Amino acid sequence: MFARFIGTCAEYDQITDIRDFETVIHPTDMHGVPLRRGLRGFALLLALCLTVSMLRAQDYHFSQFYSQPVTLNPSLTGAFDGVFRAAVTERTQWLSVTKPFLTIGAGIDGAIIKDNRRQQMLALGAAFTADKAGDLHYTSLQALASVSYIKYVGRRSRHKIGIGAYAGMINNSYDILWATWGSQYRDGQYDPNMPGGENIPMSNQFLFDCGAGLFWSYTPNKTNTFQLGAAAAHLNRPFDDFGTLSSRLPIRYAAHFLSRISLTREVSIEPLLYGSWQRKFSEYLFGANVEYFQRQNSYKTLFSFGGGLFYRWNDAIVVDFFFDWQNLRLGASYDLNVSRFIHATKIRGGFEVTLSYIFRKKSITRLGKEPCPFDIM
Repeated sequence: MFARFIGTCAEYDQITDIRDFETVIHPTDMHGVPLRRGLRGFALLLALCLTVSMLRAQDYHFSQFYSQPVTLNPSLTGAFDGVFRAAVTERTQWLSVTKPFLTIGAGIDGAIIKDNRRQQMLALGAAFTADKAGDLHYTSLQALASVSYIKYVGRRSRHKIGIGAYAGMINNSYDILWATWGSQYRDGQYDPNMPGGENIPMSNQFLFDCGAGLFWSYTPNKTNTFQLGAAAAHLNRPFDDFGTLSSRLPIRYAAHFLSRISLTREVSIEPLLYGSWQRKFSEYLFGANVEYFQRQNSYKTLFSFGGGLFYRWNDAIVVDFFFDWQNLRLGASYDLNVSRFIHATKIRGGFEVTLSYIFRKKSITRLGKEPCPFDIM
């Protein structure tokens, strides 16, 4: 089923063996291009799909993985200094080779119950993700709700631990009207009015999905912080069912490390690590940002900006830049492809942009008038 192959090559867990797909190559390609060019184009597309399937990640992913904390790890729901947090991320990939893969993520979260005496809170969040790829417009939509419990522990409450879970729905679909079949060729010419001759009973499905996670963070002072977390998605292993092809979605495990280490009063370095594992596929991303702060006092920052360099193992070099002004952050990154597909991409990979906002009820205007941390949160 060549058309389905084109439509789902972004869904990494769908491609396990090229023998799973029936391909029909006519003496001319889909639009009457001579065989040599048709085979070359098919080989290029085949290389793309097989390479994408080996990007070491099965689900969608963001290079700025920390920009969507609810989907990164549900225990991070509400784990920030503020009343509520909202973020939107857009990623466009493979623009230079084929129809671009488009991924959009959005999320909002905040604490709903706060106990100042026990220094604990309960938070809720919601997230939405849309992933679109291929000639068949294969689309995966995910809507979820998350809940977390977070507590400060240790001397001076410098340690923070949290546990969380999410539940939601996944909708997978593709548009069969964009499919092109071998039986639609007559005398070497493509005729869209000819019947495809393929019986595909299902092009749309809904799945229930759930997952859980936990994190620990340590803040020794006002400018340094360290966070470590782990999560598991698709714990119920929902059935991914299209027509006669049926499989259970494998559990995806993920772990992350975020940190900020002050070098001077104005400059900090932020090493980041991320890893995910799903069946036989894995993804590893590591690197560091450098951030400059323009401060009004020890508590209030007027603005900050920075950038960094990351490496996704056997796939891409990621360059990113971000700018913070008050409670608003704008981030952008670009993937420079260095995988085995580099000859086709000519290094060009994916562009990603993020906009996030944190609303804070109170602000610190001068030393000696600091509100309780829970008043800020």
